[in-house]
Amino acid sequence: MEEKIRLVYHGSIHQGLKKIRRNKSTHGKSWVYATLSKAISTIFISDKGSDLFYYLSGDGTENNPVILVERKENMFKDIFNVSGSLYTLIGKNFVSGKTGWSAEVVSEFDEDVVHEEYIDNVFKKLKELDNKGELKLYLCPNRPHFLPKDNSDLIPKVIRWKNRGINIDQFFKLYTELKKQFLNMIQENEK
Repeated sequence: MEEKIRLVYHGSIHQGLKKIRRNKSTHGKSWVYATLSKAISTIFISDKGSDLFYYLSGDGTENNPVILVERKENMFKDIFNVSGSLYTLIGKNFVSGKTGWSAEVVSEFDEDVVHEEYIDNVFKKLKELDNKGELKLYLCPNRPHFLPKDNSDLIPKVIRWKNRGINIDQFFKLYTELKKQFLNMIQENEK
């Protein structure tokens, strides 16, 4: 029986690419990153965002839909007011389980582009995907009940980043109101 070759998706601010080249990332490996979900790869077209700007979960399956939450008012207008391309790639070289997120797959090879879809405004496209039910978009002040309104869920993650030697200055610039909680949690962890 022949194995069906699945398609994967890669978002980029760069248009007109014929090949997606491996890139060294925070995982320390040189990979091509992709997802099984067009919605998630659309989010990654913008190179401005990070966990500090939004909460992202899900893998795009029916049982685990994509949830994208704006952490502070108008952050998405800045981050996603960009154009770019959603690239379709053949998935045969891509493997899961390497990054700790089930929605993400990686390839150790440079990958040829099968199709390019130009996105003129990522923010507008995300709203369309929300309307189609392909992701659940929460714009400030709306958010799911499990996510604290004060964004304090970021503190344990930022502590892990600090312990790995990652610069966390941007966290303090964006969330000055969380600095005291952050320092208290650091003290608690040292006991």
